[in-house]
Amino acid sequence: MRDELLELLGKSVVLEGRLNRCEPNAIGSLNICLKAVNVYPWRTDAAICSLSPVRVDHGWLQNSRLEHSVGGIVEMYWMTAEITNYQRKNGSRDIGFRHRPSLCLDHLLDRIINIDEHDQQVQDIQAALRRIQTREGVFGFHASPMRFQKILQLALEQAKLGGQPHLQDFLTAETIKIKQNNKACIAKKSRQPSAQGFNPNE
Repeated sequence: MRDELLELLGKSVVLEGRLNRCEPNAIGSLNICLKAVNVYPWRTDAAICSLSPVRVDHGWLQNSRLEHSVGGIVEMYWMTAEITNYQRKNGSRDIGFRHRPSLCLDHLLDRIINIDEHDQQVQDIQAALRRIQTREGVFGFHASPMRFQKILQLALEQAKLGGQPHLQDFLTAETIKIKQNNKACIAKKSRQPSAQGFNPNE
């Protein structure tokens, strides 16, 4: 399984895992440890959950904050990173994760739905569309960026036709459809093998 991670060196990935530890470090950042981590390729032409992950026992990375909380009873997170070589304190080398900033489109859509002011909601949709069109630093976990883009384009049409009530009903219905994809993702991931994770302090 380390060989599979070795093949991902230098590649961008999306991590999905349970928060195990989060502690301040000496450089003013956070050392974050995720457990039972699914390591997905970071692609902008597909829903991340539709891809086949490599499973690792745990993984460490540094970031200024926790991001992309999945919610639920167990504290789960999505994080974006690059697979890199690193050196431990004892001088040995291994493979680890280096954080890369990103915009989660699943969470962006949830945030837009919760905006009360209609004009602000429309402005945020327009700004989101500009960001998605660049395909830079974005990912969709339960739907592809292209699908999110189509949803937001249709949302603007709904806003023109019927104002905020039509817009809100449309976005809510589309969000429900997207989240239904989660069942298939969970079933797929339950059949994945596992591998040892990497602690930069070990």
